[in-house]
Amino acid sequence: MDSKELLRTLGLTTYEAEVYEALLKVEQAKVQDLAQIVTVPRPQIYVALGTLLEKGMCREIRGPVTYYSAVAPGLAFRGVLKQEEEMLKAKAEGLSKLEEEHRRLEPENVPQNFVQVLRGRQVKRFIDELTAETKEELLITLKYTVPQSPKSLAGAVASERAVLGRGVRVRCLYEQASLAQPEIRSALAELAQEGEQARVVESVPLDMMVFDRRAALFSLSTRRDVTVFCYTHPDLIQVMRDSFEHVWLKGKDVAKALKESGNESR
Repeated sequence: MDSKELLRTLGLTTYEAEVYEALLKVEQAKVQDLAQIVTVPRPQIYVALGTLLEKGMCREIRGPVTYYSAVAPGLAFRGVLKQEEEMLKAKAEGLSKLEEEHRRLEPENVPQNFVQVLRGRQVKRFIDELTAETKEELLITLKYTVPQSPKSLAGAVASERAVLGRGVRVRCLYEQASLAQPEIRSALAELAQEGEQARVVESVPLDMMVFDRRAALFSLSTRRDVTVFCYTHPDLIQVMRDSFEHVWLKGKDVAKALKESGNESR
């Protein structure tokens, strides 16, 4: 940002900025002097000087010939800067209040209470937010009672790949019946290459995700829709982690399960 642009951001017009900048470079100058060093039309120099005088940004030295001198920028713009600071403070306070209202009204944010019910589009946004904030470990149980669209499944795979790419440990328990679905077999193979640790069990009670020790989700499905519950109470999260570990110990090798599933489908 050059000096003229800076002066314009501080409230001066283009002509005022040029005249003030010229005055800063000399001890004092009359209009005739200024007309030789600025591109401002001479009539507009008088207008600009009048405005600068009103704003307290230059001084008039009267005599046989009137001279003008600039007031030092730190003093000249003290009031403007104070106004800017007050306006910025007011904006920050306003944004803070809006943020408080947003936290109270937005269901997508993890609430201070311990249980939240999510439906429809809330579910994906909530899962995306929690996944993005996961730093250490993501635990998943996949029952897959409601088939997903190719687009939705591709999005879930891409999201998990991003988590794995950040070095987060991901462990997933697949229900044996879900391996009958070609899209799940394909996703499992792809994620295994990316580093997902997976086991297969005869049955998992429900679809579940545990994000570090911050939040846990599980879903209940009907023929019409899926309802997702989010828990943020540390004791409830620990119960879900313990349940996952208990079932994990019963899991079997993914490659073997895929082979068995393939043989059954022939």
